[in-house]
Amino acid sequence: MDTNNNEIPLPSDEDEKEAVFDELAERVLDNFRVAQAYRASTQIQGKSVEEWFYRLYNAYNKIHEPEELASNKNMKTYFGLIQNKANMVSSYIRSKYINHSNPPFDISPTPIVELPKEKQEEGFERVKARLTEVVLKNNLPFEALTDGFLLIPKVAKFIEEQSKQAKETLREEEFKIASDATTKMARLIKDQLIEGNFTGAMTEALLDLSLYPVMVIGYENEAVVDQVWRNNKYDEEIVIRPMFRRIDPANAYFAPDATNAQDGSFFIELAKRSKVQLAGFIGNEELGYFDEILKDIIENGDNQWLGLDVSLGGNLESNILEDEIHILRCQMLVSGADLIDYGVNIKESDKFKYFNADIEVCDNRVIRCNIVAHPKGKRTYFSASYKRVAGEPYGISVGMMVYDRQISINRTQYAMLLNTRYAAGPMLEVDANAFDSPQDVTMEPLHRVYTNPTKEGNLNGIKQHQIAPTFPTLFNQMTNEIRLADDECGLPSFLNGNAGLQGAGQTLGGLAMMTDNAVLGLKDCALNIDEHFIRPAITLIYATNLVTSKDKSIKADAKVVATGLLGLEAELNKSKELAGLVPQAGQIAQQGILPEQLYRDLVRDYFKSKGIDTERYMPSDDVQSDLNSVQMQSSPNGLDGRSLRVM
Repeated sequence: MDTNNNEIPLPSDEDEKEAVFDELAERVLDNFRVAQAYRASTQIQGKSVEEWFYRLYNAYNKIHEPEELASNKNMKTYFGLIQNKANMVSSYIRSKYINHSNPPFDISPTPIVELPKEKQEEGFERVKARLTEVVLKNNLPFEALTDGFLLIPKVAKFIEEQSKQAKETLREEEFKIASDATTKMARLIKDQLIEGNFTGAMTEALLDLSLYPVMVIGYENEAVVDQVWRNNKYDEEIVIRPMFRRIDPANAYFAPDATNAQDGSFFIELAKRSKVQLAGFIGNEELGYFDEILKDIIENGDNQWLGLDVSLGGNLESNILEDEIHILRCQMLVSGADLIDYGVNIKESDKFKYFNADIEVCDNRVIRCNIVAHPKGKRTYFSASYKRVAGEPYGISVGMMVYDRQISINRTQYAMLLNTRYAAGPMLEVDANAFDSPQDVTMEPLHRVYTNPTKEGNLNGIKQHQIAPTFPTLFNQMTNEIRLADDECGLPSFLNGNAGLQGAGQTLGGLAMMTDNAVLGLKDCALNIDEHFIRPAITLIYATNLVTSKDKSIKADAKVVATGLLGLEAELNKSKELAGLVPQAGQIAQQGILPEQLYRDLVRDYFKSKGIDTERYMPSDDVQSDLNSVQMQSSPNGLDGRSLRVM
């Protein structure tokens, strides 16, 4: 056998290849069953992860659980505590991460820069140029530049002294070159984020982060049907584009030894594809699908081949249509020898290595098998949680923190409405023996009711019972439940627009302190997003650009820094400083020491740091000056606006 780095010939026996396909498909199916059992058995706060997906989906959509309806008949209303908290957290985090002009990352050169060969030569040329300038400024013989530095003793001694600093000078020049390259690289990545649906995927996933035990985002080359103008008409063609994609957490399956989507034995996504999509993959070699298997699945595939339990509902598996079929997308380590049998081009020197493979299984057969498109060999799935549980891929969300309180609030509200209904008017007790037709007895204003004496001589045929109103007591209880929910999740209601503040919350300093304490949990959340999504995702794009881009000006050794948490802390610190400064500035302004305009600017900056649109209510000085000018021009001497209208 050839021992060089030539590609190994692929097996030609179709039966042998089909057997290999089935074997790998069974490995993926076994992993899927393991992940299902792990998710069903893993307990977080007293409930399994599987149960949490079902219950949190219902809670966010204000759907009562069957056991709640059984014990509280006709319960209709649902106080959206979980919905409010989840929306508030996702909106707050979204405002810090979704920014087209300033995405939450930075790229900086490493302390000791490694540059491509042509950039190293550029650095040497810069150092030579600087030495030449030094030679000329020190009035050394000009022939030193032409005859050589070391031919003249005076020049040789000077160069010896300068060479001690040359190494550091070279590093400085290389660092400048690398800084220019990373600036261009960052600009390119920002464009790629816009084109790759980063904003859309992040916006959807942040709601998952606040509601469910985990959020998951994938980055992959997607096949998109595009309209191309050709031969004086539009033709449809499949275009391959790298895209970010939000993955429903209920359809993400982690290995038992995983702590996030990037590690562990495997990661599996439960997806679905229509047969029209599968047909579009046929003949497209770039996507790597096996055409003959796709054709057979389109004609004879069983869309219920996984046999999933759809009793829970709310998840993808309950929404399968007749034209659709389930797909298991798995990324796991596979040996080079096995990949060779699947048609993946592997060098013989890599035969005994293991690669992260991207595998799709449908109807118990592998329909695609490639090496994961990551230059560093890592996975292209990313996950994060609001609060991490050590050693687990699933964490604790805001919805999970207040779920029990949500149920208690619903029951209290149900009791309030029942009491309101019963206490609205008297309840009647009718003596059936006192009336000829007791079913026709009604109590109406100015309505007479005649009763017949009973055998016992009881003339009171109708008794009224007044239900004591307990609405105020129950309302206070519900209010306290909401405050307890605030304490449990660490997110007070005023962050969601509830202005019911008391005590310290009635002063700017106290409000800033409460906001800072409330955002401690959000800081942990931002750190999780930075470390487990932003940094690895941007590193993936950065590494891909280094390998595939033909633009050499962007290539340099650098590190990716996620800045979401840094931006959040900077805004919080600014808000705290302004909160303490504004009251003091107000007192000084009243004494006439502080210019009024400076005080107005401080107030405007403070409200702006709280996310309030100050431009609508507090226009800038230039705008206010223009408004004043217009007002003066529209009011001639001796006439006011009313006089003008009369005339």
